[in-house]
Amino acid sequence: MVKAFLYLHCGDLVSARGFYFEVLGLTEIYSSADEGTVGYRVGDLQITITRHGRTVPAEGWAKQMGWDGGSSAAPSWGIEYGSSEFRCVVERARAAGVEAFHSDPAWVGYWSFPVKDPMGHTVEISAPSRDAWPPPD
Repeated sequence: MVKAFLYLHCGDLVSARGFYFEVLGLTEIYSSADEGTVGYRVGDLQITITRHGRTVPAEGWAKQMGWDGGSSAAPSWGIEYGSSEFRCVVERARAAGVEAFHSDPAWVGYWSFPVKDPMGHTVEISAPSRDAWPPPD
């Protein structure tokens, strides 16, 4: 089995944790206030976020394949959800005031809802099923 690790740095660990845990709903595998570090599991990927005082936020929207937009060469990633979880994540992102590229998810062969994390990285929230959006009445 292959595992991947992504290391991010932030100026505000509370905001980063709020985004990745509370908005995206990722599985938190550890948190250390003393070390200023929090970790999440996404499939076979582990995301580790560490507080770092000299962090410079990413600028602009990263260019990603699949959706028309973004021009920055900054690192970015996407997270695919099932239909009902996708709707929940989009609504949590909206309620939290997360910056989004589109006001509503866009169908680009899958549902795409690019947002920015607190460090300015582009994170595409997506769902492959046509019935994932719009939410049921």
